[in-house]
Amino acid sequence: MTWQGNWVIKRDGFASARRVLEIGAGAFETSLYLAIKFPDKEFVSVDFVLSANALKNFADIPQNLTIVKHDARDFGIFSTDYFDFAFSVAVVEHIRELEEHLKETHRIVRKGGRYDFWVAPFWSSSMGHHCYHWRADCPIPHYSHLYLTKDEMSEFLQSRLPKNSVSEALYLLYERGDLARLNRADVYEIVKNSEFSLIEWEDEKDQNYSEEFVSKVLASNIYGVIREDMPFKGAKVSLMKN
Repeated sequence: MTWQGNWVIKRDGFASARRVLEIGAGAFETSLYLAIKFPDKEFVSVDFVLSANALKNFADIPQNLTIVKHDARDFGIFSTDYFDFAFSVAVVEHIRELEEHLKETHRIVRKGGRYDFWVAPFWSSSMGHHCYHWRADCPIPHYSHLYLTKDEMSEFLQSRLPKNSVSEALYLLYERGDLARLNRADVYEIVKNSEFSLIEWEDEKDQNYSEEFVSKVLASNIYGVIREDMPFKGAKVSLMKN
C-alpha cells in the first residue's frame, strides 16, 4: 500500500504534523509504512474490525504506531484537539453517518490541522456497488445498481452466477450495511456544510462513463442520481480546522 502512503506524504500539513491519525486502516499497511518511514511522528490507526490480514501485520508494529479497534463515527476515546493531521483512503463511502464522522474528526483535530481523504467509489459511479471487491469476474454491468431493482438484478444474474452467489450479490448490492450509498453531490454538500473549511476538492474521472449509461440511469433513477454526478468515480478532498 505504498501508493497510499506516498499520497499521504505529499499532502499539505503532513510534513509538519507530529500526531497523525489514519481512519479505516484495513490491514494497517499504510500506517505501518508511514510509521517506519517517519519514526519521529506518532501514528494512531483505527478500524472497526481487525481483519486476518491486519493481525498478520501486527508483529511488525513499531513503537510510534498505536492500533485501535474502533468505530469512525465516534472518536470519544480521543481528546479534543489531539491530532495534527488525519487521513483516510476509500473509507468515507462506507460511512452513512458522514455528518457525525466529520463532526467528530473536526473535534479531535487541532486548530490549523487537516483531514485529507480519498473517497472512491461514489455510489453514483459505475462501480459504486463495490462488488468488484467481492469477485474479480463480477458480472454486474456498470451503473446497473442505479437503474435495476433488486428483482430485476436477480433475474439478470440468474444465468450468470451460481444460485448461492446470486443471493450474496443481491445482499451486497441492496442490503449491505457498511455502504453509505451517497452520491457525489450528497458527499459534497455534507463536506461543504461541515465545521471544516473545504480547501480542495479534486474529482476523479470515471473511465466507464458514457451517454448510454446516463440514459439508463435517468430512466429509472432509483437513488436520485443527477447527470452531473455520473462522470466521477471519486474525489480527493482536503479539509482544515480553522
